[in-house]
Amino acid sequence: MKPLYQPLNRLIGAAAITRFGDGFFSIGVTWLIYVQTHSVLLLGGLWGAYLLLVAGLTSVLGPMVDRRERRGLLVGISVVQAVLVLMPPALALVHAFQLWELYPTFLLVGLVRIPAGSAISSMVPGLAGDEPLPAANARLAGATEAMYLVGPAVGGVFLAYFGALSGLVVNGATFAAAALLLASLPRASAPAPAAAERYRSAVWVGFLVLWRDGRLRRLAGLAILVSFTDAAFIVLSVPLVRTILHGTTAGVGFLEGSLSAGVLVGAWLVRRQTLGAWPRLRQALVVLFCAATAVIGLVPLLAWALATQIVAGIADGVFQVEWEVAFQQDVSDAQRGRAFMGQRAAARLASAIGAVLAALVAAATGVAAAFLVLGVCGAALASSILYSLWRRGAESAGVTPVP
Repeated sequence: MKPLYQPLNRLIGAAAITRFGDGFFSIGVTWLIYVQTHSVLLLGGLWGAYLLLVAGLTSVLGPMVDRRERRGLLVGISVVQAVLVLMPPALALVHAFQLWELYPTFLLVGLVRIPAGSAISSMVPGLAGDEPLPAANARLAGATEAMYLVGPAVGGVFLAYFGALSGLVVNGATFAAAALLLASLPRASAPAPAAAERYRSAVWVGFLVLWRDGRLRRLAGLAILVSFTDAAFIVLSVPLVRTILHGTTAGVGFLEGSLSAGVLVGAWLVRRQTLGAWPRLRQALVVLFCAATAVIGLVPLLAWALATQIVAGIADGVFQVEWEVAFQQDVSDAQRGRAFMGQRAAARLASAIGAVLAALVAAATGVAAAFLVLGVCGAALASSILYSLWRRGAESAGVTPVP
């Protein structure tokens, strides 16, 4: 058991606290919008527009992670997020709440946090010390998803009793707590950019790093397909629970938490090195994630939905560590933030496409069909990338692949 005062554990603790609050925010906002509008098209359109904007800004903001002191950047992000999520509850104290007031909060909170994930991932190698990167990343994934296992479950019950706006107050408190924990980390100098490198040129570095390395490019492609497939759940978790499972916010919370339960198991498997000898199996788990998403709506039972999400989470947890470790090991510190941001920009674009597609299919043929379509598409594309990845590996080893 590693003490909390160790820098990496403080970083993990801050990420975990924030992840706990995310459960309150995502359920509260999505529930309020769907309950008052009953429109999957509106949900899909909002999420699609939001993710598309995030994808564009992720590309533009990519160099920031490699040009700013990352600890200070994360503290500033947490403070601004705390202020933003507390604004709707504060406004509700002085006048009647209006749904449109959630839209700018929903948008701004997401935009402000864009560099956070890449900054955290980029800081792990510098804070891990002698701890192997797979174990350090597994602890980060395990802690954050353990909190997201608890957060949506507690948040769903909390919102059912106290209302969605009260959940934003809890979320604001978690951002404030994370800011205090991050501020206690040792200050580190910002990575030095290449000499005379202009910001405009720096924006493309992350994409070029990925494109020139075939292995990283294909791993990034698999991670992008996870984001595309997961868009069905992002947009349609509330409609799934309300229209198919006939549940409340508590049901949404347990459903979201079940995915994190699976990620927690996957992170534990990585730490135990259970799948260490089978890199192809770790990569192939992306297909399992997509398949589990495809079948979630086929049986109108909450127990079935929870089981499929746990399976999807295990697959996601193992593969998440796989691709993050590859990026941390193969990309220099001066370019690592931009490589992560480049991958995440492409992933958000894929999520935006998936969100719009999920909404259109749900409106035309039903919520269950939307999960099926995105899951099957993701599995088919992932299988193609895996074949290419394994074929290249076989060729480099001097082995002729079976046609």
